[in-house]
Amino acid sequence: MRILLTGANGNLAQAIQRLGKAHEFAPVTRSNWNEIATKLREGDVIIHAASDLKTSAARDPEKLMQSNLMSTVELLKAVDKTKPARFVFISSCAVYGHGEITREDIQPAPISLNGVTKLLNEKLVAEFCEFRKIDYNILRVFNTFGGNDQFSIIHRLNQASEGKSPFMLYNNGLSQRDFIFVEDAAAIVLKLLEKNPAQRILNVGSGEATKIRDIVTEFQKKHPKFEVVSSKREEAEYSRADITRLRELFPSYQFRSVLDFVRG
Repeated sequence: MRILLTGANGNLAQAIQRLGKAHEFAPVTRSNWNEIATKLREGDVIIHAASDLKTSAARDPEKLMQSNLMSTVELLKAVDKTKPARFVFISSCAVYGHGEITREDIQPAPISLNGVTKLLNEKLVAEFCEFRKIDYNILRVFNTFGGNDQFSIIHRLNQASEGKSPFMLYNNGLSQRDFIFVEDAAAIVLKLLEKNPAQRILNVGSGEATKIRDIVTEFQKKHPKFEVVSSKREEAEYSRADITRLRELFPSYQFRSVLDFVRG
């Protein structure tokens, strides 16, 4: 299978390429985005994983919108001139906002700019593909860790243990999140390419919520000396992926626990 993969240098996309040895990848990054129309072939599968989590809207709103919104528009324009076999959009749990209910059939209520742009991308992809009768899936990925991680709590703990920056512990670490090992997320994406699920939108998470404080406590057992700064901020107290749909497709898949990962 030939896969056009955008955001090819990102953590999830790197894991997809590591695990997808049986496939041919046409990687697309920011540096060769202008070649996307020539890279796209008839019958390709598209995995659109490009995303910018670093750029601040306050500092460079044009760059942020170009990376997180107009890139999808440009990709869809290229798709319109060919006929891909399938379009997979990597979305985010950020579309759910503060809501504790994360069933794919509820109305999302994003509160962050990332969540808003992801939801808009979902709607662009869905309407475009439905009108042109292109098979598509929207995968709402929860909090990845592992691999070439530069964003998760594990990355921030590692930075603190190396003395690069203190670890900010918000609200006493009582909030709970669904963490999924990046290679588990990549494996699910690749396995879905072998199926044609009736449900277009799928959560990709472990289905388990882990308290931030528990992760910090386990990390401190191996790295007892690093600076922790306590602070308060408004945040969702609880977020867990409802993986009922995912379990119907992969009932026996075993996800790696974030606590086991920290323990090594």
